[in-house]
Amino acid sequence: MPSDLPGLSLEKNKLPKAVSIQADNILWQRDVYRMLDLTKEKNAPLYHPAQPDGQRKNLFSMLFELVASNQLAVYEYMDKKEVFSDEYKVNMEELLNRFWIPFESTPDPKNPTLMVYTVDEADIPSQEVTLYYVKESYFLDQRNSSIRMKTIAFCPVLVREDEMGEIRRYPLFWVAFDTAREALSRQTVSTNKYNSVNRISLYDFFVQHQYQGDIYRVSNLMDQNIMDYCSTPEEIAAEQERLEQELKDITATLWSAHKKEPASKGRKSSANKSGKQ
Repeated sequence: MPSDLPGLSLEKNKLPKAVSIQADNILWQRDVYRMLDLTKEKNAPLYHPAQPDGQRKNLFSMLFELVASNQLAVYEYMDKKEVFSDEYKVNMEELLNRFWIPFESTPDPKNPTLMVYTVDEADIPSQEVTLYYVKESYFLDQRNSSIRMKTIAFCPVLVREDEMGEIRRYPLFWVAFDTAREALSRQTVSTNKYNSVNRISLYDFFVQHQYQGDIYRVSNLMDQNIMDYCSTPEEIAAEQERLEQELKDITATLWSAHKKEPASKGRKSSANKSGKQ
């Protein structure tokens, strides 16, 4: 099917294969959690249009409609752990009631035991979702001697004023990246404010790390967020910078060391043979 946009073919947006992580091939791994501020220019493609505009909709509006129609399962946000199992699936009706979102419900024609929720586009709180949490995993894959990054999950965060007038963050749910890849590969966004035809899929936006996010946690024995041990904005910023540099240094060192291993083994093998002769 051709795209309505000139110069863009949806045939290129075939369902991509998920990036697999096989434990036997992983020599090193670190999970990194980032917070994406959608007011930053690099993250703007995830926010605009703030409200659906014809065929155009932002990431949250797309997710909201998929979850409301039982086309995508999402999971409870729990502090410092993610569990993607049926036990922790989000109940859409509870979510709608919690945030005072008006809706109508009807039995799902494909599965009458489930309900489909219809929400007016103007009532989808996509304008208030101005942050995302993203979980990434960096790993050294010995199959091809490469450092790779895989997006594991992301979480829309609703930012709203509470009854006391305080601005609060409400993480809504975790989306397992691989289960959403079909929907993400169908939705395209513009990454160039001067050329609206220059579009990529939301799937590629994440895979290519087109976003800008600040680290708020890395996997560690103490299971701590940065905010657990840094108290001032200056301390937090310094720790984020340190962790970014540490990640770059570790991945560069591991990649370099692993690339040298085959050559070293080869030299040892040759030396042993010459010694035996």
